[in-house]
Formats: sequence, structure tokens, C-alpha cells
Amino acid sequence: MRLISRTALGAATAAVLAVTAVPPSAAQPQDAATADRTEKSPLVGSSQAAGQEGRTATVTLVTGDKVLVSTDGSGRTAATALPREDGTLPFVQTRRAGEVTLRWKATAKSPYLYNLAFPETGRIGSDRTYRVRDGELAEVEATYHAMGVATDFFDSTAAYRPVGSAVYFGGTEFVPVPGKRTEFYSAGDTAWDHLVGSSFPFGELMADQQRTYRKGQSRSESWYDGVVAPVAPRDTAGKRVLAAERQGNLIGFASAMWGDSGHFAHAGGFGDIGNLVLRRDGEEIGRSAGPFGVFEVPAEDSPYELEQFVLKIGSPARVWQRCQSVKTVWKFRSKLDESAYSQGLGVLFPGYDLPEDGLKTLPAADGQLIGLRVSGQAGYTPATLNSAKLSYSYDKGETWTEAKASQRDGRWTATVDHAGAAGKQVTLRSELTDAKGNSVTQTVVRAYDVR
Repeated sequence: MRLISRTALGAATAAVLAVTAVPPSAAQPQDAATADRTEKSPLVGSSQAAGQEGRTATVTLVTGDKVLVSTDGSGRTAATALPREDGTLPFVQTRRAGEVTLRWKATAKSPYLYNLAFPETGRIGSDRTYRVRDGELAEVEATYHAMGVATDFFDSTAAYRPVGSAVYFGGTEFVPVPGKRTEFYSAGDTAWDHLVGSSFPFGELMADQQRTYRKGQSRSESWYDGVVAPVAPRDTAGKRVLAAERQGNLIGFASAMWGDSGHFAHAGGFGDIGNLVLRRDGEEIGRSAGPFGVFEVPAEDSPYELEQFVLKIGSPARVWQRCQSVKTVWKFRSKLDESAYSQGLGVLFPGYDLPEDGLKTLPAADGQLIGLRVSGQAGYTPATLNSAKLSYSYDKGETWTEAKASQRDGRWTATVDHAGAAGKQVTLRSELTDAKGNSVTQTVVRAYDVR
């Protein structure tokens, strides 16, 4: 059984920045054998105050101790040594020194996260104490990829009860990327969802479906993996919804601007922009200032070309140094079907399996395989890929090198050679066609770097 204290586990970095001294009056030197382990002495002070009093101090906390940092309304910061799992308090040593320092070893970002629900029925007439063992929970091994910059991503979880009530956590939490974390969830009929964002509050929010868990269940998930590019949105059950359809003589399109192998993102309010163009027989018949739109089309069977451009800008772009912009061109045919209220259009969303590290870099070596696949939407399930082509560029598309593509057991891969290309930024262009004749060409600027 672990002591559950998210605040304590995540406070070490803040403590380093906020606490610069402990005047001797705050925690008097004690003999370790006789120290009163029940006293919780706050560690407070500043180097300026200590210097004015003619006293300086060095405080050392035992390796592994947890520190809780708090700030009052006046901005004064206090750090409190928290009890160990066995209930004892760490020994705090204070001594005079020539310089005020604070030294200890701690885990700044915990590798564990607990999402717990304790639903009650009937009246609650007394205080409740809940003790939870890991074996009673579900366990998720989560991997978080960065978009080229090691940073902290926004991290939010919400709980939903069968009666329709929901609990959203008011605190702002973050998860370090790249990294891995073991996440525990209460089992039962409480449903959980999870949102992760690269830049709070103006960046996108990558969303998972709502999930309920069984006791002892385990699963893994990966966030921001592969090439992050447009996908079909999903509903709360994880099923893809309509992204492209025809109703009468209207064609509409609204994809998610960003998505990874298992999630889609809600676009950021001030960081995600783009546009959309529809062409019929090579002639432009409609344009939208955003990456979505509705266009009027003629009734007869015609070939169409839908071109979308998406781009990350502004402050969110500072931590989004991969997949900076994406241009996607879909080709399909459509005609009026008076018997159908809605017709799904044959759009293919490319997917890429990269042999990447957490920062989306590949080694400077030859013979590396990139997997190629497509997904569809609620109105269209792609047929088998008949052809797949991948090219890469070191100059944002001025010149291209075609990778050797091959198919085995229904899976397409392309081989890229990056020997001698350390430090290069790689733009990818894929060209994919399914057995029904629908095709997509996608260009991703700086999909990854070569290390």
C-alpha cells in the first residue's frame, strides 16, 4: 500500500525555488536519537533575512523525504517536511554556515498517479477514511511523447457517475514529457476520461474516451506518438464520428486538426489555424478561412479534391517543434443519392509508426522502417491499401528522396536512410490509395529530426 499524496510528490522543484533558508529559530538543531518525531516544524525564511540577523543556515533533508510547499496571500512561502510512510518525520538538521543553501534529494515528478472514486449511497453521518491497495485498482502504463521539446503537458482527468453527475478537478496538473507514468484508477461503475494538452490554456487538448475499469485490469496507452496530424474525431465511447459527408448537394468536412495513434485533439483557441479548399475536376468551387467548411456542389458524379492546411502558431508553437504544419489532399468521387440523407465521403487519414524516441528524433542511420496505414471515419471504412509511397526531405520539400516501400501480410512499411544526416529536420510526404480508388497525399513539415 502506498501513501497517496500527489501534492507532496510533485512539490520538490517548487521547494528548491521557493525556500532559500531556514533561520535556526525555525528548526533548532536536534540530536537524531532524541529528536521529537511528532513535531511538524515549517521550513521558512530567506537568505536576506538570515543575513540581516547575522545568521545563515544549511538545511538537509534525508534522501527520499517529501516536502509540501505552500504560499500564503502575502506571497510568503513555507515548506513542511511530511511524514514518511511509516509515520515518522524526517530529521531536520540546522547549522550555521557561510552561505545559505537548501539541499536534499527528492522526486520532482512522481512516476505514479492515483485517480480514486469513493461513491456512497444514502446519508453520510460521519467522517470517512479510505485506504486503498494497488491490487484493488486498475493499472495503466502511460507513455507521453514530447513534440520535440522536453516540457510539462497539461494533464486533466474527470469522473462520471451512471446517474449523469460528473466531477472535474479544479486544480491545474501537469505531466512531464517525454516520460512514462503508472496510473491507477478506481474500479467499478465510475467512468474516467483524460485530457492532455501541450500548452495550457491556448493549445490543443488531446482526448481519450470515457473508460470504466475492473479490479486488477491493466492496459497501456501512448500519447502524442508517431506523426501527429489530422484524424477523424471520436465520441465518448472511442468510436470515430463523421468527418466528411454529403447531404443532398452539400459537402461538409470537419476533422480533428491533430491526432495520434489513439486520440484526437480539440483545437486550441489561439494556437491552431488553417484553411480548406474544395475542387471539382481541378476547378476550385469553394474555400474556407478555417480548416473545416460546407460547400455547395452539383448533383452529377464528379471527381473531387479536398485540400486542408493546418498550422501551429503563437506561444503554443514554442513547445510544438514537430509536425509544425500539415497539408493534406484527399481525392474521391461523389454524386447525389436522393434516397440517402447522409453519404460518407471516401477520405483516408494517414497514420505513421515511427521508431522514435520521446522527442520525435530518429538516429542518423540507414535502414529504418516507418509503418504506413490509414484510418477512416463513421461514414467510410477504408478498403485495403493498393499502393503506398513515402518520400522525405531535409529542406522542407524543395527536394525529395523516395523511400523504398514494401507490403508484407497487409502491412506497408517504408525504409528511410539517414546516415550522415545528424541534426537535419525531416519533412515527410505520403501518398496512399485504397482498393476503392480513394487516395490521400499528405505533407508534414518537420515530422521528426535526425539525432
